Amino acid sequence: MTTIKLILSIFFLFMGFIYLYNTNMVIKINFYARQFLFNDAYVLLYRKKIGILFILLAIILFYMAGVHFFGK
Repeated sequence: MTTIKLILSIFFLFMGFIYLYNTNMVIKINFYARQFLFNDAYVLLYRKKIGILFILLAIILFYMAGVHFFGK
């Protein structure tokens, strides 16, 4: 379970920084995931909010994994 939290936190951190700093890559990711998750208008209008959400999820999961590793 801790490994899943760590992997997800790295993924969310990566996605958060992509949403904040690399809009072209967001459009490419959106192209592949458009049918399931996003549409272009939503990504362009709410990219900063989505980026912050991903980074917060990453921080929470890093904290949960760190507590498990270093808390004992």
